[in-house]
Amino acid sequence: MSLREELLAQEYDERTKPRGFVYFTDTDGQVVAKTCRKCRELKHSKNYHYKSDGFGQLGPYCRACVSVRDRDYYIKNRERVKQVKNAYYHRKRSEQLSFNLFGDNE
Repeated sequence: MSLREELLAQEYDERTKPRGFVYFTDTDGQVVAKTCRKCRELKHSKNYHYKSDGFGQLGPYCRACVSVRDRDYYIKNRERVKQVKNAYYHRKRSEQLSFNLFGDNE
C-alpha cells in the first residue's frame, strides 16, 4: 500500500497546492504529509526539517534532498568552507582568550 492510499484510509484530507503539489491534513489542519519540491515524492512530515515560516511549518525539501544538496555544496566549495570555519574558530577563540572572567583591579 502506498503512502497516499494509507493516508486516505486513515481519512486524512487530500489537498493540492496551485503548482500541483499534494499534501494531507488532519482534522486540526496540521500538515501530516506533503510532496517534496525536489524529488516530487509524497513523504510524512517527520521527513522534513522544521521551518517557522514554511508551509505547515515544514521546509520545502525533504531531509534526504537537503542532505544531498549540502554534501554536494561542501564537495564543490571545500576550500571556501574550510576558510570560513577556520576564521570563525580563530575569531571565537580570540574572544574567549580576551574575555577576563576575574577582572584585573590594576
